[in-house]
Amino acid sequence: MAVNVMITPEAEKAFSALSQDKRADFVRISAGQACGCGRIGYQMQWETERAMNDDALHAEGLTLLVDPESRPLLEGSIIDYKKEAMSEGFFISNPNAPQGCGCGGH
Repeated sequence: MAVNVMITPEAEKAFSALSQDKRADFVRISAGQACGCGRIGYQMQWETERAMNDDALHAEGLTLLVDPESRPLLEGSIIDYKKEAMSEGFFISNPNAPQGCGCGGH
């Protein structure tokens, strides 16, 4: 079963722009525990190879890969792209994941 992830129109536009200057064939999205409190951290990076057990998501001009370990942590996530005064980039949020952090590390 493929991972259920929503890509916003803003993120689709950003993926389209990235596809014009590809550094590799794929973009890997990984998720893991950010700390002991259960908060999930996300990473995106260029990837040259696709593993047989990777899920593939298609965004404007790019193929996004999700490995089996990240799949349950990304299920139900939203990939967005925001441009704000102090930051710009992709943001991944998961309404199904625990919110907040009780360990004081964030």
